[in-house]
This record gives sequence, C-alpha cells and structure tokens, in this order.
Amino acid sequence: MSTGAFMKRTRVVLARRAAVSVLVCAFGSAFGAATYAAGPVVGWGDDNSQQLHPPDAVNGQNGTASAVAAGGSHSCAVQTGTGRVVCWGSGPQATPPPSVDGTAGTAVAVATGANHACAIQAGTQKVICWGDDAQGQATPPPTVDGTTGTATAIAAGARHNCAIQTGSSWVICWGDGFSGQTTPPPSVNGAGTANAVTAGDSHSCAIQAGTGDVVCWGANTLGQTAVPPSLVGPAGSALAIAAGDYHTCAIRAVDSAVLCWGDDSTGAATPPDSVNGVGGTAVRIAAGFDFSCAVRASSSVVVCWGGNAFGQASPAPEVDGTNGTASGLSTGRRHACAIQSGTSNVYCWGDASTGATTPPGSVNGTGGIASRVAAGGNHGCAIQSGTGKVFCWGSNLDGESTPPAAVNGTAGTAIAVAAGSRHACAIQTGTSAVVCWGYDGDGQTTVPPSVDGTSGTASAIAAGYSHTCAIQSGTAKVVCWGAASGGQIAVPPEVDGTLGAASAIAVGHELSCALQAGTHAVVCWGYDYVGQAEPPDAVNGIAGTATAIAAGYLHGCAIQTGTHAVICWGDHLYDQTAVPPSVDGTSGTAVAITAGDLHSCAIQRSTGQVVCWGDDVDGQIDVPPGLATAGAIAGGESHTLAIASPEPTAAWRGAAAIAALAHLLPLLHRRRGRAAPRRRSRAW
Repeated sequence: MSTGAFMKRTRVVLARRAAVSVLVCAFGSAFGAATYAAGPVVGWGDDNSQQLHPPDAVNGQNGTASAVAAGGSHSCAVQTGTGRVVCWGSGPQATPPPSVDGTAGTAVAVATGANHACAIQAGTQKVICWGDDAQGQATPPPTVDGTTGTATAIAAGARHNCAIQTGSSWVICWGDGFSGQTTPPPSVNGAGTANAVTAGDSHSCAIQAGTGDVVCWGANTLGQTAVPPSLVGPAGSALAIAAGDYHTCAIRAVDSAVLCWGDDSTGAATPPDSVNGVGGTAVRIAAGFDFSCAVRASSSVVVCWGGNAFGQASPAPEVDGTNGTASGLSTGRRHACAIQSGTSNVYCWGDASTGATTPPGSVNGTGGIASRVAAGGNHGCAIQSGTGKVFCWGSNLDGESTPPAAVNGTAGTAIAVAAGSRHACAIQTGTSAVVCWGYDGDGQTTVPPSVDGTSGTASAIAAGYSHTCAIQSGTAKVVCWGAASGGQIAVPPEVDGTLGAASAIAVGHELSCALQAGTHAVVCWGYDYVGQAEPPDAVNGIAGTATAIAAGYLHGCAIQTGTHAVICWGDHLYDQTAVPPSVDGTSGTAVAITAGDLHSCAIQRSTGQVVCWGDDVDGQIDVPPGLATAGAIAGGESHTLAIASPEPTAAWRGAAAIAALAHLLPLLHRRRGRAAPRRRSRAW
C-alpha cells in the first residue's frame, strides 16, 4: 500500500480522507469526538467520576486502544484488536450495549456527549447510542441506524449528535435542536456534502466536501458559529474542525495553523504560538468546555490552553513530551484523554472526580520469517517463508488483520500480498486467484471475476486507501475495483489492454500508477490535486522510463531506467518528494522504492541500506539502527516495514498498530527520541 486511513495533515488531505473514513470524528469536540490511533491511552482533567482512570482493558495492563473519546463524566475507547467499546466513569453512558461491547458486535468509531455516547457498529456501519435520551440524543434516526441508511462518521455534542451518512455524505443530526444545532444547512445536507463533522453544546460545524469550507450552524451567542474568512471560500479552507461548548477551533489548510473563534473568556479561543503558525502548527485538534488542545505537527506533543481549574489544560507527562508523545487526542467537558505514541496506552488528565481519564490495561498493549511484506493503514501483512501462509497484525476493526482460510494456510497459501487502509488482498498459490478481506464499504474487497479465478487470474496485486488493482494473468492488462471518487479505478487505454498492458502497478489514496509493458513508461490516473497523476518526463516515456513505481497519498515515486535514480512528483508539503542525494543519483541510487501517506523510502543499490524522507511525525522515516540492510520494503500510512537481509522483518513507526509482528520475529522497532511510536489514526 501507499496510503492509509487516519487523519491527514496536509492541505485538504484531512478533510478529504474524512469523507470516506469513520475515523474522521477523531478531531474532537467539547463532548467527545473520538480520536483514533494505535497506542496507550493517556487522560487528564476532571476525574470525579473516575473518567480519568481508564480500565486495564485499555490502559496497557490487559489491552490498549485504537480510539478514545472523552465525555461529560465518562470516557470510552475502542479496544485494539477486538474492536469492542470499553467505557468508564459514571452513569449508564459508561455501559456500552452488547451490540458494540463485543458480546453481539463491535465498533469502528465512538463519540461521547455530556451524558450519552454513540458508536458506529463494525460491519453494518449503523449508529448505536446509549445513555441519557431526554432530548432524543440516544435515538439515532432511520437514516443512520441501519433502517434506511448508515454512517461513516459520528460526532457527539452535549445533548445532540451529527453523523455523515454513508453514500450521500450528507450531515444528519438529531437530539436537542433548540438552537438549530440539529438542522444542518443545504451546503452540507443536499446542495453540498461534508467530509468532517463536529458538535458542541448548542452548535455544530462541518467541513464541506470539495471546497474545504468550514460551515457552522446553531447558537451564535458568543460567536461560535461565526467562521473566520480565512476558512471559507477563495481565502482558505480547513483540514480539521473541533467544537467546544461555546467556541470552535480548526486547522487551516494553507499552513496547518490552529484558528479558534467564539467564547474566549478563559483563553480557549486563543491558541498559543506553538500551534497558531507563529512558532509551530498542528496535526490534531480538540475542544472542551473552556479549553482546547492540539497535537503539534513537529513533535507530536500535546499542547493545551484555556481554563485549567481542574488541570484540563495541563497534559499528562506521558503525552506532553516529558515521557512521551501522542497519536490520538480527545477532550471532554473538563478532562482530556490521549493515546500515547508507540504504546497505544490511554492517558487522561483534568477533572478526576469521575475517573474518565484512567484508561484500562486492555488498551495499553504488548516464529518464522517473511518472504513478502505489505504495510497498510494501521496493520501489516506478510507471507511466511517456507509455508506461504499469510499473517497479518495491527488494527483489526474491519477484519483486515484476519486473512481467510484460502491464504492463511488452512485451505491455501499465497505468493503475493498487498495491504490497503482497512483491507488486504493476496494472490493464492496454485490458482493465482485474487482473495481479499477486510472493509468492503467501497467494494475494495469484492474481487471481479476477471481476476478472482472465475474468468481470469492475476500476476500482481496492489491495494490503496479504498481501492485495489491487479494485473491480469495472460493479458497483463490492469483491472481495478473499489472506490471511484477520484477516477482511480478508471484504467486508461495505455494499460487496460486497449493500447497497451502493464508490467507493474502501484496504488495510493485516490491514485493509481502502472509501468506500461514494453515501453516501461509510467502511467498514472485518478485524483490530480497536486500533480500526483502527472509523472514527469524523466519517467513517463518522453525523456526516460522506469523500472519500479510507488504511490502515496498525494505523491508518486519511481526508479529511473538506466540511472537507477529515484524521482518523485506531486505534493511536497512534507518533503515526501524531496529525494535525498543518497538515492537521487547524486551520491547513490536505488534498487527498491515505496511510498507511505506522507513519506517515501528506498533501498540503496550499492549498500542495501534503507533511506527514508518526508513526514516523520510518527517516526516512520527513522530507520532502526539494527536494520543494517533490507531485502524488501513497504510503506504504510504512517509506518514502514522491511524484511531485513537475509531474513528478519523489521518495523518502525510511531504506533503500536503494527506492534503485533509476533508472527515475524525478530521485530526491530525504534522511535526517535519519543516514548514510543504510534499512529494516528487517522478520526482523530
């Protein structure tokens, strides 16, 4: 893979990703947008109901968390691996129903309100709520409860909720609507759609799909819905949005700076220089009752500001840079919780009277070798040497880490494997049929007859964010399936068998690329926001060709024929296309290439050493010192995997989402000067 799910941090990346991922709510609001990541949960703030004391199931004792949400006097998390919702604190809202607690079902997203909580059930995508229902906030409408529709994102306010409906991408709200907070405008509910949503006390906001404009509705008594001009229209747009009780914050697309508006009586709407663009920027944002928090882009350190009567604006040492950093963040009324990078343990701080900031041990986390390896959104897969069995590890919310019998050694094995954001695919040994598993919301695991063995098979496979491509055996034509929003599965004539075929394929978020058979020219198609679908003349056949290709979230890379130099194109905001001299032909060249969401890596031809560049917020380019040389490499959303020469599998990233390399020892893991790695996951 070359892309992932979880929140993004460039331009309109966060917002675009949110449109197709339930993880979008991780941006946080006063009452509980969930934050998604793989790592220990850390909490701080009000603990009068034990909301600051996560149970062992998610505090690292007996488990860790992949998502966390802080509410009024309770907190909830999605347990890593099992997908079951675990809550703590006071009231019935701290007791999730069987449909999501692992008894009769699990969840892919969770959000907490003042005295209620909601989740999106795994598999069905229907919204399930529990707790206080005085205003109807715990009774989701038929349009998202599975009766006539489902949801891809959920946000909980004090006494109301908003969700993004599957398919239409319309914002649907319910519960207390006294101030109009449950009546989204046509710009995100008909005439336009949304890819991110948040809810406050009596107002709601969303990021409009396509434009990136921030749209707010409901009470405006303190200016909480008066969106700044720099977040609307030609003047600018937003990557992330978070609503507090009476204030709102967003991460501006143009520079990743945090902007806030509304009630500033406690300083909650005045972000510090460390995240407002003066001295730093942010990748995650959350807003509470009278305070706000963010995760810094440069260091993954949690920074909070505003009211601090309960310590809610004083992040725990485990995530403030003292003893660790964060991969996920959520704020409640007077407390906050975060997922620690690397460990996936939950830590909370602030008002400790309810215990919502004390994550359970079940979320704080802890042969053979491999011949093939693939890195996905928050999971990884490999083919075991000798046996051909497929093993996967990491996030399993959609079954992406549970390979079927057809390739896990029970009824068959595999010769090739690929991992997408929330799915994976393999080519079965003997039959050459493509087999896929995991999330199928966009049809990415529904393999067409032309390569599933019915009327054809495959010789190569690649998995992206929500689509998959394969090269058909015999014809060598490219066949793609899954999400089509950016034209990523509309294979061009040059490689679909009409005017030519392919010898290699690579797919990213809404991007697909192939090497044309015979000419070796790079051909790309799909979303072309920053030129990622326009390979340069040096590799597109005009002035040169390529021997290998890789596709990331908004960029592509290739190894040029003859020179063996790495050439990259597309988005460069995180220097993911700034190829270092050691592999760009200046002082060295490459023999293999891979691309993650916002980073790239290559294996140097002369030494076999791994060289990485681009975004390093999760340590994804910090090659472990113990990895002397590598025989294969794979870039995930925000982590990287390699097969060490001659045999061990090595992994590095800022998260424990890939920590389960139990099947493929030894595991080499390092995080640059941080307590441990993480990711984000991406809703936040």
